[in-house]
Amino acid sequence: MRRCLSFAFFLAIAMFAVWAQDVPTSPRSYVVDLSHQLSKHEAAAIEHRLSAFADTTSNQIAVLITPTLNGEDIMSYGQRVAESWGIGQKQHNNGMLIVIKSKTKEEPNGEVAILTGYGLEGAFPDLFCQTIIDDKMIDELANNDYGDAINRALDVIFPVAAGEYSYAQYKKDGLREGLMAAGISLLVLVLLIALLSRYSKKHPGAVSGKGSYVGGPFMGGSGTFGGGSFGGGGFSGFGGGSFGGGGAHGRF
Repeated sequence: MRRCLSFAFFLAIAMFAVWAQDVPTSPRSYVVDLSHQLSKHEAAAIEHRLSAFADTTSNQIAVLITPTLNGEDIMSYGQRVAESWGIGQKQHNNGMLIVIKSKTKEEPNGEVAILTGYGLEGAFPDLFCQTIIDDKMIDELANNDYGDAINRALDVIFPVAAGEYSYAQYKKDGLREGLMAAGISLLVLVLLIALLSRYSKKHPGAVSGKGSYVGGPFMGGSGTFGGGSFGGGGFSGFGGGSFGGGGAHGRF
């Protein structure tokens, strides 16, 4: 019996060692840039934002930029990191982790994920996390602008996590802005047609019937609606929050 217990004990230790391997040790800051993608100024500015937000709301948001996921998918890796660090307050589980796998020569595809603690899953359903990644981060990360991608995401995350805004409001505002953009585009198109019509009446031979305006500003291209148009006191340690697998990811 004693031998069985000893074997089980050592097996548990071995399993924990495998589970914890390759996970960065719990940091002394909210921003951990192992890929050196952020300038010192960018890292300090984002750190200040996250620290001030944690002091004000008790919600803890961490950012990890890493050159490798050690063969794991980004959600599994991020889950292990978030649980190992204990992001968020234990009594509220109000933590969030933004993981960015930078592009390297060995791994040319970049990836990004947002993982939410149990306490933030209601405010940030998986679809919302995906929307933030798609609308606010992918294009910037593809252009190697990591600081802007993180700040744009935080601009959406902060008011929602603080209870000042909601996913429903975000969708409503996005629809309103999309309709406004469509209305402006339609108005410009109508004005252009009117001007061309007036010009052709005054100069009948100036506009041929061979489609002189094909390839103009309203033909081809990505379109008006492409890409989405939706519009501290220092680090004191994480609080032992738990994560349940909520969140989303994308590639760039």
